Amino acid sequence: MVKIIDICQETNLSSDDVRLILSDIREDWENTQTVTDAEADLIRQSARAALSEGSTEITPVADMPLDKQNSLINNASQVLGQQLIFGIEQRVEMALAVDKLTNQIILNNRLINQQDLAAQMAIQDESVKAEFMQAINTLQRLVNTPSEVPKNSDIKDFSEAVNRVEQSIELGKKPRR
Repeated sequence: MVKIIDICQETNLSSDDVRLILSDIREDWENTQTVTDAEADLIRQSARAALSEGSTEITPVADMPLDKQNSLINNASQVLGQQLIFGIEQRVEMALAVDKLTNQIILNNRLINQQDLAAQMAIQDESVKAEFMQAINTLQRLVNTPSEVPKNSDIKDFSEAVNRVEQSIELGKKPRR
């Protein structure tokens, strides 16, 4: 943090002027005694640009949103009575265009992913349908195929074996074979 009094000494601005420059970006602009390093840098650049005979372009600073930087530069222009150029305006427009392009690419990728997913789901649906049809056909074939009915002699032999087991259980004997 930088004290407002130090900024005033460096730039020959009054503390009221510095506070007015901060008015659109800080809620405590009327009472604050300090500014951030980024705010101090922009105020210094604005004062130098207004006093210089050469370029009045002001370069952006880190750690401060661009809209706040633009507001601070506009306020400084009004307080200092000179049109100051915020050097990042063109870069901001380019950044917005890049953001717009990036968003479009993201949307296109999302659309492609959705189409790929839909195609995969359609393939999976066809696979599931094919499995169901195969199961239905197998069941139908089993229903339509006559099963082997045991021969009368096999049934008779089976009945006799059951009777022998029942008799031996009643007598406590082992069954004969």
